[in-house]
Amino acid sequence: MSDNKITPRDTTMTFTCFVFFDMFNALSSRSQSKSVFTIGLFSNKMFLLAVGGSIIGQLLVIYFPPLQAVFQTEALYLTDFLFLTALTSSVFVVMETKKLIERTIEKRKSLVRESKYYEDMDMV
Repeated sequence: MSDNKITPRDTTMTFTCFVFFDMFNALSSRSQSKSVFTIGLFSNKMFLLAVGGSIIGQLLVIYFPPLQAVFQTEALYLTDFLFLTALTSSVFVVMETKKLIERTIEKRKSLVRESKYYEDMDMV
């Protein structure tokens, strides 16, 4: 894109980046407070079908010639997918870290409240 022209590769990388960000965001948004690892990666079959369908659709847009023409995309290399996965999984890592921090803070607050309750009970 150094010549200010948008190539099919630019379009493909951008489009795939958005789709992957959305998939990782959906994965981390399954619960507002619980980790996806606590819930289980494969516990929601309909979610897996939706994500699988989205990925298959994206692969068709990238590799199926009639859709390549419509969406102005081109085939990506494995290294492109590895790069995009590393980049877009950042939303998942950030959200899971945020949930861990929030759970830790809530647990500490709960322990403080509990200890104050028992202190008050000792005074009675």
